[in-house]
Amino acid sequence: MLPGVNGTSRVVIAVLFGVAFAISSILRGDVAPGLVGGALAAVLVWLVIGRVQEYNERARARHRQREPE
Repeated sequence: MLPGVNGTSRVVIAVLFGVAFAISSILRGDVAPGLVGGALAAVLVWLVIGRVQEYNERARARHRQREPE
């Protein structure tokens, strides 16, 4: 499994994705929808990374419980 992403990296990844999404929409001429979409995309990426981390932590805990000592 992949190592966990710390809080700062999680925010940076979300912001970079949101900015890239906003810029791509703005370049097509959709300024306001691009800004709103970029913000929503950043929040979505931040939430998805968090859920994946929670899932991985639960999977690691289940794996540790099944390992014989």
